Amino acid sequence: MPLKNGEESRFEESLDADRIKKQPVEQIKEILRLIMLKVGLRAANLPNEEEKAVLIAHIVTEYGNHTLEEIKLAFDMAISGKLDLEQKDITCYENFSCLYFSTIMTAYRNWAKETYKFIKIVPKMIEEKKSIEHEEMLEWINEWSAKENIDIELIPLQFYDFLVGANLINVSNKEKHGYLAKATSQIKVRLIDAMSLSKNDDAYKAFKLFEKMEVEGFEGEMKSRIINRSKRLILNEYLLSLKPTSINFK
Repeated sequence: MPLKNGEESRFEESLDADRIKKQPVEQIKEILRLIMLKVGLRAANLPNEEEKAVLIAHIVTEYGNHTLEEIKLAFDMAISGKLDLEQKDITCYENFSCLYFSTIMTAYRNWAKETYKFIKIVPKMIEEKKSIEHEEMLEWINEWSAKENIDIELIPLQFYDFLVGANLINVSNKEKHGYLAKATSQIKVRLIDAMSLSKNDDAYKAFKLFEKMEVEGFEGEMKSRIINRSKRLILNEYLLSLKPTSINFK
């Protein structure tokens, strides 16, 4: 997915500002002063009050639905050569006129028109991507539910977060405690079985650690192991619930 660049981000932010036609004249004058300095207009060639009044009237009439932030962006882009303008159109030539202002703004509008389409497309692309990922995850879950024998140890844990987020499974706190207790019991049995099969004392140490935490509280890797097991128990029941019920008529 294409990412927005600096100008596109500034453009999107500038659209949230108040329209020029709603701005006090002093605010417009301040922005004009700023861009006149940026284009290199010398103090001796600054427009007089009458010329400023004509320029401001022109801006409010022709560009009143734009924002002052857009004006700054337009001239910043023009100076940086990022608008479709020739150098002779960018250079002020000590005459900051209505025509000069409109030349910059026309090029900016052409750029803004295409950019506006892009910033509207991006959220749509994100939603489409989410929709595709949603469908792919559901398909993967259905593949698991179709397995003849489901190995609980191998059920992908990402199924749990997805199904909870999609409100496809809802487990109450009481039910969660029940699954945690069941998971704890199952892990304890597995540790006991491991001691009978192991030829070293690692399994014995693991069981003794479990017994200690059983009294003092589970933490670290053992706690994660229990939580993950409880999630897989929930997922296993969900996957089994998706299987079609087989009816024997004999």
